[in-house]
Amino acid sequence: MTSRSPENIRRPHPLAAALVERLRGAKARVLEVGAGSGRNTAALHAAGFAVDVVSDAGANTFETPPLAFDAALSTHAFLHGTPALVARMLHVTARALKPGAPFYCTFASKRDERYGKGRQVDTDTFAPESGDEAGVKHVYFDEAQLRAMLDETFVIESLTEQSVDDVVGSWAHAQRPKGSVHWFLRARRRGD
Repeated sequence: MTSRSPENIRRPHPLAAALVERLRGAKARVLEVGAGSGRNTAALHAAGFAVDVVSDAGANTFETPPLAFDAALSTHAFLHGTPALVARMLHVTARALKPGAPFYCTFASKRDERYGKGRQVDTDTFAPESGDEAGVKHVYFDEAQLRAMLDETFVIESLTEQSVDDVVGSWAHAQRPKGSVHWFLRARRRGD
């Protein structure tokens, strides 16, 4: 695990940088679900946004006030858990966002090399049995599953599958995994 001092925080995740550009000039209140090393939090603060952070430990149990946020970001919290937990987290996130507010998020793809490896703990959910994430549940999706899960509360602006070997935060992995593939979501909350 790397130090959390400012000089050791890497550049923000590409989705965080894209959200900063989208909101540039706005006085936005942003919900960040799972902050990791703080690399995205630092970028959001530097852009002048108010940021409410749900800790990594609290990512699967968080609650927020309804319609309180102008945007939400999560670059790793929705990679972990089970399909039911991710669906719940999506519901809570949608409830927290104002209508039309952007939501940028990553999800694990079934094309990720780790899919199907480790102990199966739920549908499309596997926990490595060794390494720095031993026992941590990882849930994987295909495009149809994600679209079905998101459709009720979000308008999908883009959903792209990308190799993330060079993006994965080193704070989370002593040795970066190879063959990591994530879905990059850019969406906005549906209006009421």
